[in-house]
Amino acid sequence: MRSIACILLAMIAMPVFSANVYEIEAAVDDNKYIINDELFGAKTYCMNWDEGQRVIFMEGSPHGACATAALYNLDREEKCEVWCE
Repeated sequence: MRSIACILLAMIAMPVFSANVYEIEAAVDDNKYIINDELFGAKTYCMNWDEGQRVIFMEGSPHGACATAALYNLDREEKCEVWCE
């Protein structure tokens, strides 16, 4: 019984992180992206980020309600800063 209580306590104490994953719907010239039906423009080029790749929003809003955002490409394992347009 004591070991079950310890396991439950450990599970409760663990931080749980989850992020919504979005797919790049369209990519143009390594600097314009449609994600979640919103347009984002790269502050600098996000080289070889292409349609179909998966990203998470580290900062900013996937709904375009931001001035800037930081994206992390799960497929390329790279971060890119973008403008929310």
